[in-house]
Amino acid sequence: MFYIFLLWSVYCILEITNPNHVQEAWNISIMHYAFYPLLCALLLPLAVNNMQKVHWLFIIWGIFILLAAFKGFYQKEFGFNSREMYLLYVLGKAKTHIIWSGTRYFSFFSDAANYGVHMAMGAITFVIASFYVKNIKLKCFYISIALAAIYGMGISGTRAAMAVPLAGLGLLMILSGKAKSFVITLLAILSLLLFFKFTNIGNSNEYIRKMRSAFNPTEDASYILRVYNRDRMKELMASKPFGYGIGLGGKAERFNPRELMPYPPDSWLVNVWTDTGIIGLILYLATHGVLFAWCSWILLFRIRNKQLKGLLTAWLCCNVGFFVSAYANDVMQYPNSIIVYTGFALCFAGVHIDKKLTEEEEENKKNIPIL
Repeated sequence: MFYIFLLWSVYCILEITNPNHVQEAWNISIMHYAFYPLLCALLLPLAVNNMQKVHWLFIIWGIFILLAAFKGFYQKEFGFNSREMYLLYVLGKAKTHIIWSGTRYFSFFSDAANYGVHMAMGAITFVIASFYVKNIKLKCFYISIALAAIYGMGISGTRAAMAVPLAGLGLLMILSGKAKSFVITLLAILSLLLFFKFTNIGNSNEYIRKMRSAFNPTEDASYILRVYNRDRMKELMASKPFGYGIGLGGKAERFNPRELMPYPPDSWLVNVWTDTGIIGLILYLATHGVLFAWCSWILLFRIRNKQLKGLLTAWLCCNVGFFVSAYANDVMQYPNSIIVYTGFALCFAGVHIDKKLTEEEEENKKNIPIL
């Protein structure tokens, strides 16, 4: 993982030679592009090297999810504080967060999209993980986190968040390796699709109504506008194979670059395209495609411990859901990027953790007295 991202980092460093380059914008955006992936690849296998620490990693993330859900609940029931009001009405977030369909809550995240997708990531991860932990208290804790995450996802009003559980369950079908698990997962996906696409159940609830609209994108004005903007972007990007420069393909007016992209990217993957060009986008997708393929291979063929495999599968399912939602929204923001690259690094660390678990099991068998 480290070497894969080292290659990608070389391209990011070469982007400094882009004629439109602004160093300040590069310094900010390089964190998500390369720094966090390299940091996770280096530090996580050192910090998380046994099963107990894997559980602790889940517990720590779970506690933050509970805090985020509580903060969202507090905003909904008691209103926004002075700093949040400043963000909404002075900095202009109210235009996208207090809309005709209702208020979109964002907890202590930068915006509702970031919040909603993060909570969706937590929901799919802890739902799957709860099936693989043996400890009853831990199982109940994981289920509680999943329920809190679903609540947070709902009040965010973020339609892109719906892609996370659906894509995550899709990967779970592939990685489960068992016919029973495949059928149960397939039924779960079909149930979600049937509920949101072909029924009106729960339409009286503004958040369910908002999520349901994600399944009819061609009827949505914002989706139509995004398609129009992307068509205009293609014309501009045809002459920019290396993009506008890292950090400059979106809303970059404050950096005063030579050229500005006049249309908002409105999604992370489109942002990668406008930042680094078609060449950068191909490299970026190839980098993550290799990671997903490699991690899936590890989970299918290298991890033998069922509990460890289940927990790592849950996190990788969260990752695939995140990248599907990243096509619809710019959600590669703190802390989502750290969660995503932690998931990849865990799969590689999992090989060594599984080896330790196997050695411990074999040692225990040797020590069993023969009667």
